[in-house]
Amino acid sequence: MPRIAIVDDSRLVRALTAGALRAQGHETVEIDPISLFAVLKVLREAPVDLLLADLLMPDCPGESLVRACREDAALRDLPILVVSAHRDDLILQRMQHMGISGFLLKPVDAPTLAAKVVEALEG
Repeated sequence: MPRIAIVDDSRLVRALTAGALRAQGHETVEIDPISLFAVLKVLREAPVDLLLADLLMPDCPGESLVRACREDAALRDLPILVVSAHRDDLILQRMQHMGISGFLLKPVDAPTLAAKVVEALEG
C-alpha cells in the first residue's frame, strides 16, 4: 500500500485529502509545515512513496520544499505533486524543471486526485 505524505498549512485540507486517499487504499502521513526543516526531518525519518505539497505555505513554501527534496540524496527521487489554489505559470515552469510529477489546482475532487496519484506513483 503506497504511503503518501500531505503537506499543507490548512489542517482541514490535510484531513480531507488524507480521507480521500485512505478511501482509495493509501496510507497517509499528515505533516504540519511549521518549517522547512521540520518537514524534511519527517520525510527522512518516515519515508513515503509520494509527497503532496501545497505551493503557498507561509512557513514552508512549496517551491522551497521541492528544491530541498531535489537537493537531498534521500529524497531526490521522491515523486511530488504540487497543489495550489493559485496557478502561477512561471512558478509552475520552475517546479517542472525541478522534476515535479504533476500539479493539481484546488479544490481537488477525489477522482482527479486519484488519477494524479496513480500517475505519479507509476512514474
